[in-house]
Amino acid sequence: MKKKAIEYNAYIDESGDEGINRGSNYFILTAIIVKKENDLDIARKVDSIKENLELNRISQLHWNRVKGRPNKQMIVDSIKDLDIILINVIIDTRKIKFIPSKDMYYYFTEYLYERISKMMIEMNGCASLYISSRSQLNKEDLIGYIKRRSKKHSIDYSRINLTKEQIKIHPNKQKRILQLADCCCSALGHAIKYNNKQCCDIYKPLLSKCYSRYNHINNYGIKFVPPEGMPNDFLLLEEIKKSSKETV
Repeated sequence: MKKKAIEYNAYIDESGDEGINRGSNYFILTAIIVKKENDLDIARKVDSIKENLELNRISQLHWNRVKGRPNKQMIVDSIKDLDIILINVIIDTRKIKFIPSKDMYYYFTEYLYERISKMMIEMNGCASLYISSRSQLNKEDLIGYIKRRSKKHSIDYSRINLTKEQIKIHPNKQKRILQLADCCCSALGHAIKYNNKQCCDIYKPLLSKCYSRYNHINNYGIKFVPPEGMPNDFLLLEEIKKSSKETV
């Protein structure tokens, strides 16, 4: 008898500007994947983080508004102890030549969904998507774009609930785990943008939470597009390329 698939939730946020030749050099998509049965416990952890920051529980946890390294490190250290898996797709917009800016988000979410799909196959899981709202993000356009191009990426639609009814789009303020996704995504964005010891050391513990396949994080939990988009002088380069995430 086929075992029933385990239910997961994938919370997706982005950092940076997807416009080509304007804004930030890198556009990052991050998914936090949690078992549905653990969802509430992890959401409550966000409340604990807010309490440590002396924030009201109904306020939004936003990485860029958190001041001081000790507070940022406290957030990361709290996240690394959670039962979650991270998947990140990092796009070097300077090297993207033929994709219209208006299609960038839809185009590169395919890389993210492909990796979520592979992970769900390995875990005998099925993921529901909770996506951070953004201007001009439309469910019908997203689904239509991806399904028109589905031959390019290996996405098992039995493993991702990619339907209008199942995809949920929310402002981050409404979903606590989307606020965690913002922290993970923005912390990685700062590590890449500033590439200094402080920002890289802050993010480094989260490498142990990144999706690993064949004992590799690179191209799975951390995917640079195009591959040569990873800066050669990136301080976390060697950590990312280590063969086993247990060594991170």
